[in-house]
Amino acid sequence: MLHSVEYLSPIQPLPEYSDYPLSLLTPILARQISLSDADYMENTPHKHSEFELIYVRRGMINIQFDNMSVNVCPGDAVCIIRGVTHSIEGDKDTELEMVHFHHSVLFGSVISTLTSRNLMSLLDNDRHTHFSFDHNSEDDEALIKRIHDIYEYMRSEVAGSELRAIGALFDIWGLGISHRTQVNDVPLTKQQALDKWRIERATEYIAAHYSEDILLSDIAYCCEVSESECCRTFKRALHSSPIDYINRYRVYAAAEMLTNDVHQTPMSDIASSVGFNYASYFNKTFKRYVGMTPMQYRKKFNKSDSIRKNQQEFRI
Repeated sequence: MLHSVEYLSPIQPLPEYSDYPLSLLTPILARQISLSDADYMENTPHKHSEFELIYVRRGMINIQFDNMSVNVCPGDAVCIIRGVTHSIEGDKDTELEMVHFHHSVLFGSVISTLTSRNLMSLLDNDRHTHFSFDHNSEDDEALIKRIHDIYEYMRSEVAGSELRAIGALFDIWGLGISHRTQVNDVPLTKQQALDKWRIERATEYIAAHYSEDILLSDIAYCCEVSESECCRTFKRALHSSPIDYINRYRVYAAAEMLTNDVHQTPMSDIASSVGFNYASYFNKTFKRYVGMTPMQYRKKFNKSDSIRKNQQEFRI
């Protein structure tokens, strides 16, 4: 596993650390979603290079970590720490406000005294998973409101709203993250620790080579196991097969491209750029995971100026 100092090196660029490229290429991403949405993609195990704030507007969610789970009730909120593998499930009528932010928006990309005091302790301990906000607590209620404020600021077209969103992040960090981080106090078994190491090696390889032809033997080799044990490891840790994981990663990468495609790139070019050799298989696989065809997805979610105002996803 990479240490936090490597993430924050002033010499090397920040590496991509997400299992799935979930449109998180900007410092802040704020969106309102319903778990009934066809494009909801967080119900399988994944991780982000960003911290993830979740405010539950309606319903309840269950967040599953490596070997523990947390329920988040209506009106409550949670922050999932960067790099922590998790999945999110809930009833179809559940509505969430989600904010993803990279720590560099608060601390920059180099190590400083401020960074060391407020960030490194989280990133140096891989047992840190999340921290929770309870709306019944007066202090927590104020912090939960700041999460909602970020969402509203990102919707606003008023000058300075982006800076106010960053200011709200500073409030949340200073009042919440620094002293209420939850630690997974259930130690991993020897098998779980080994699986975690293998999966990290495998997913890093897939992230680097998903646009190429990837064989099961390639993944097994980087995990230092046989092909059959590689499949069993994916099943135990991620509840999927290596091939299913690769296809899902490719689909999410394609979704990112379609969301930001202002040149109307031919769909066959999109398919080949994310590792699908045949457009027909790409269309079939994309629809299986997302619930709509790539063309339908582009029409619905492409961020052109003419339709952006009608969508509930905002970035800086």
